[in-house]
Amino acid sequence: MRPAVIEKLAQRPFLEPPRFMTDDQIKIYFGLSDRALMRLRGLHAFPKRDRLIDKTDRRALELFFDQRSGIVFSEVRGGNPACTDGEENFNV
Repeated sequence: MRPAVIEKLAQRPFLEPPRFMTDDQIKIYFGLSDRALMRLRGLHAFPKRDRLIDKTDRRALELFFDQRSGIVFSEVRGGNPACTDGEENFNV
């Protein structure tokens, strides 16, 4: 997509973001550069495009970024959390 078109799309905020997004929509919605998206696509954990519609699920992307930032902890096999909680201290 041409830079002028991307600039126009960036000026119009999403009223309701689409469930499935193209790469250009992903870059605008999440504020990514071409290079950043290309590097993320190379990660094994990054959500893959749906082959039928050639778009990526926005909810899977949001979960990926939440897990990456530590907001949501992913679970490993066996149901054990990937990050264990520390001891509770209610006496403070």
